[in-house]
Amino acid sequence: MGALAHYLEAEGVPTTQISLIREHTETIKPPRALWVPFELGRPLGLPDEPAFQRRVLLAALDLFDLPDGPVLVDFPEDIPEQAAGAGDSLDHMACPVNFPSSFKEKSDIERLLSAFRSEVAELRSWYDLGLDKRGYSSVAYFKPDAAGKLLSDFILGEPLELPSDISSPAAALRFAAQDLKAFYFESVMSRPDLTLPTDEAFNHWFWQKTAASNVLRLIKETCLASDDEQLRMTGGMLLVPLDQA
Repeated sequence: MGALAHYLEAEGVPTTQISLIREHTETIKPPRALWVPFELGRPLGLPDEPAFQRRVLLAALDLFDLPDGPVLVDFPEDIPEQAAGAGDSLDHMACPVNFPSSFKEKSDIERLLSAFRSEVAELRSWYDLGLDKRGYSSVAYFKPDAAGKLLSDFILGEPLELPSDISSPAAALRFAAQDLKAFYFESVMSRPDLTLPTDEAFNHWFWQKTAASNVLRLIKETCLASDDEQLRMTGGMLLVPLDQA
């Protein structure tokens, strides 16, 4: 976006932007940028915090009043603190099954996929409730059942049914993994009996407690052992965060 801003400004269109990675912005030097200390993918902070999000947007727009840049300004607020212990009750939303550190036996894989299907089914009602309430979802390519089927089929070596707008298995796995995590997050957000978890609490729960995380780790291992260069790159970089690998 920073590079695009230079082209737009050259045509006489003033620009401003929100930066999540300060080092990139310092290198590209866009005309105007507001750096925010938030998690990647959340340029406005937490969901369901409209007043805070409005302050972020207004701070970015206020940069139009500053002299010609490059201008890089730090947003002066951090994400609002949430209730202590938020997310502690997430544990009961995951399938309470202990899995082996590696899945070499067919019985282990079958048990994992069975737990995964049960987990998705249990969360689906909460996801649907949230979808009806909000009217939108960040799940973009694969609905929960379709994502689960694609990931399970890949593990089992079954032919993959790819949407017409996705050209490769590697891309399909990446999009399915993204949509699966979004599905889990939106399901958690929709539970009225839970305090909205912090990012740290959600990531700990998802990557350490759920069957879904073990499915993604198994897919990662399978991709890394593949002869397909795109699958190896997907497995190495795009399925499991490095700090959770």
